[in-house]
Amino acid sequence: QLRVSDRGRFVKFLGTVTRAGTAKVVQEWREFRCESCGHRFRLRASPESSYDFELPAQCSSGEKRSAWDSKAKRPKTMKCHSKAFQQLPHGDDSMADFQEVRVQDQMQALGAGVVPQSVTVSLFGDLVGRIQPGDTVLIEGVVWQRWRTPWMGKRLELELFVEATHAERVASSSLVRHAGAPAPGQQQRQPEGSDPFLDFWARHRHDEWRARAELVQATAPWLSGLPVPKLALLLALIGGVPAA
Repeated sequence: QLRVSDRGRFVKFLGTVTRAGTAKVVQEWREFRCESCGHRFRLRASPESSYDFELPAQCSSGEKRSAWDSKAKRPKTMKCHSKAFQQLPHGDDSMADFQEVRVQDQMQALGAGVVPQSVTVSLFGDLVGRIQPGDTVLIEGVVWQRWRTPWMGKRLELELFVEATHAERVASSSLVRHAGAPAPGQQQRQPEGSDPFLDFWARHRHDEWRARAELVQATAPWLSGLPVPKLALLLALIGGVPAA
């Protein structure tokens, strides 16, 4: 249960990945130069501005220089307070892989009648692609807030999200594995002449409802935690009548 008071705090929690966005490349760092004193500085994309760059209100170099004061008729020493900055060409080290996933509370950890909450988690660098929908994950990161996309006639809303520093897969409900595929690092051994379809139903001949549940779970992994839409999709794929 994240609150606005958690902004800027480091958190650690367990959850289930329900949705994973497309991995893409973004510019994480950008270099600027003050047009007045030539001071160079590097900025990281701001999490609270949807990873856009926020320029400082004035130059922070602190460099002192002498300029002629026409009123006092003498040289005057002052700091650079320029607000004009020039963007410099970026290198490959300023780009990073980026992905957003949606992590939901574990259903088995909630009491009866409690609605599970979910939060967006931002992944950078090596964390991208490490977790998939259906995985139970351990997330560590910093809580930030950002404005949601504004719509005409709708009240502006703030969204809390977590910028992950660590993401670890604790368990995986990978569908294909539940439907009879081997676990990672294991080789599938099928006796010669055996039929996987017949073997599957032979194992579940006494409990067809369990067999159906495994088939539903093994369908559309990106719809984790949504058994009814998965069943509807499965029925649409295998149902119907033969064409005339």
